[in-house]
Amino acid sequence: MQLKKSVCYWLALALALLSNIVVYAQKEEPQQISDLEEIDTSDILVVKGGYEISVSDTELRERLGSLSSCLELRTTAVVKAYIKTYVQFQTEKTRNMLGKRLTYFPLYEAKLQEYGVPEDLKYLSVVESALNPKAVSRVGATGLWQFMPSTGGEYGLRANTAVEDRSNPVKSTDAAARHLRDLYKQFDDWALALAAYNSGAGRVNGAIRRAGSRDFWTIQRYLPAETRNYVPAFIAATYICNYFQVHGITPNNPDLDQQLTDYVNVYEGISFRDISDATGISYEVIKDLNPGFKRDYVPPTTDGHFVIVPERVMPAFIRYLNSVSSARKYKLESIEKYTSADIGDGRYWISNAKPKDIESIDKFAARLGISGVQLKSWNDLESNFVQPGQMLKLYRPVYVQKHSGIHIDAPALSNMPTVAPQKNNVPAGKNKPGSGNQTAVIQEEQAPRIKQYQYHTVRRNESFEDIARQYATSVESLRKMNNLDTVKFGTRLKIREF
Repeated sequence: MQLKKSVCYWLALALALLSNIVVYAQKEEPQQISDLEEIDTSDILVVKGGYEISVSDTELRERLGSLSSCLELRTTAVVKAYIKTYVQFQTEKTRNMLGKRLTYFPLYEAKLQEYGVPEDLKYLSVVESALNPKAVSRVGATGLWQFMPSTGGEYGLRANTAVEDRSNPVKSTDAAARHLRDLYKQFDDWALALAAYNSGAGRVNGAIRRAGSRDFWTIQRYLPAETRNYVPAFIAATYICNYFQVHGITPNNPDLDQQLTDYVNVYEGISFRDISDATGISYEVIKDLNPGFKRDYVPPTTDGHFVIVPERVMPAFIRYLNSVSSARKYKLESIEKYTSADIGDGRYWISNAKPKDIESIDKFAARLGISGVQLKSWNDLESNFVQPGQMLKLYRPVYVQKHSGIHIDAPALSNMPTVAPQKNNVPAGKNKPGSGNQTAVIQEEQAPRIKQYQYHTVRRNESFEDIARQYATSVESLRKMNNLDTVKFGTRLKIREF
């Protein structure tokens, strides 16, 4: 009987440990690991190209020790277990997260600096959401910084049928920076501020009273399990974002249009289709950059909504906003900033920079107007320092001052001339270098233009009003264009003529 009880005890303990390393997929965060001090994690084994790489405690301490941080970067069993989760158990998720750094870290660094908060707190968003702006936890925390509705409301984050500010990268990051600043004012210690960010100031104050100490590592055991491991999770996130290369992890980097972005506060009601038409940026990219809008539509407001677009099309977007606004004048941040030579591939051109001295890559990049994470990625750098005379590649936007969509109408078949096949695989409309032959410009009488429309398929429970708001048009216009008084699920509606 005693043996049976002992077996049951150990089985229960094993199940408890396993339950603590379940991945909370809803929240898009690393595994929550509790009470792992007895697990042997002296070596972290990572598969790379068919063989394993062993990382010792000494190597981890050296690597963490070389990083600057607002708190002590300790090497503990829980820290190592989180790192192992990143590099071995959730490798693809880690690759996606690392790619998203190029989109969000430049914004984070600017906002944290604006409020006097250490820039390395950007890694907190990795712990919270794995840089997924639409992440929702099992208790309702939402967005890149996982705000609960109550805390988000305190910092001006709104939610309704059209918007979710907790998923708006600009608004949520601004709120997170202010919230972290306020917590540090209360605790005067960043480790305690992070713990309070996770579980609330009340629980942290309670742990301080019980432990008789204001040191996180001392009060750790008096905190809830998730909060107990919150600082170790932050340390692991800091590590993986700086040393993923040594583990053979290649980030899934986004296109440059999703790396070099800018934003403006918009007051008018406009749809994502309107933004796409005005800038030439695909609807999908606009939607991906603006996850805080539930209906692919920016509703009109007196306070404004931050809209993000690729930096290179900001002049065209500002021009469009001024064409639809009668109440205000939108302006570019700096005319000089948004000018460029028309070179490169039509979107970006490459320039070079050479450091004069050994310097932090973040400081050097900041003087160039970019983020250190971008400079490292573009040049496949592993070091956090630049060297004198090192040639570094920079991507610069070719700015779009006004986007004009090109619509090509097919000529009447009876008027189309016979064109000889192209030789030597020279594409139509191109001249073979040195041939002296010019492609003729054929101006034939065109057939009557066929009307083209933007369409929308009615979703379940959608009304004319919903669709009109989404596309920034009127109900009357939709009814007249479609000759309908009501809409039904599945109906294909004309929205506007191109």
